[in-house]
Amino acid sequence: MSGSARSLQMSFFSGLRVASTSYTPAHSKNGKNISAKLVVNAFMNIASKANAGEGRNEAVPFTVWGKLADICAKSMSPGKEFNCFAQLHVYNGRVFMPSTVPGQPGQQITAADGTPVLTKKFSYTISMLTFGEESNKHILNEIQVGVRPADWNVAGSPGNAQWKAILQSRQAIQFDPNSPTFGYARVYMAQGAGIGAYIQNQTPTVAPTTMGAPVNTAAAVTATFAGVQPAGTTAPAAPATPNIQPGGFVVPGV
Repeated sequence: MSGSARSLQMSFFSGLRVASTSYTPAHSKNGKNISAKLVVNAFMNIASKANAGEGRNEAVPFTVWGKLADICAKSMSPGKEFNCFAQLHVYNGRVFMPSTVPGQPGQQITAADGTPVLTKKFSYTISMLTFGEESNKHILNEIQVGVRPADWNVAGSPGNAQWKAILQSRQAIQFDPNSPTFGYARVYMAQGAGIGAYIQNQTPTVAPTTMGAPVNTAAAVTATFAGVQPAGTTAPAAPATPNIQPGGFVVPGV
């Protein structure tokens, strides 16, 4: 057969909305570093004649690695719009029963001999993205619980200056292993054989990705810093609703 034996694949997504996010901090496995990971479950509305012409709603999983995972965990509020370039990743993943306890993982399905049952799964690894508008529902929720000034988007107002300072403080927050959330994301600590602390001064096995400049976010501030349970992780107890974290994050209960 003539021609190339290799394929190229890159996908572009526009008008996505954040459904949920889960964060696994950087760690080591069998002595090799693995970068921090953020799994983003996103909704996309596809134009079609379905639902009386309103179109189809699909949920798509995305993965973000490294420093970009930290930025996105602290920026991707529920319902936030984003656009991205991403590469398809197909893998064999473990199968879990649906959870009956909110915020807790479901039971893993195994064969008669105890071997985990695997199925083909897919996700997209984000290589570049831009942020869009926040959800009106999320904005109203933050105003109602007192973590966002009512005049946050009025240029030159006291609330606008306060909001810029809040955004800066949010991005300065560091991961706390004792907290069930990081930014807007629920935390899932890596578990299993060979899992250890992140080894300083060692190059991670998964390199951070890059991102484009954010758009339509509190521009002057945000531009300066640039569900599905992950396999092999465990979830901490679910927070109360609403859960106001340091820096003014409002994380809905699960």
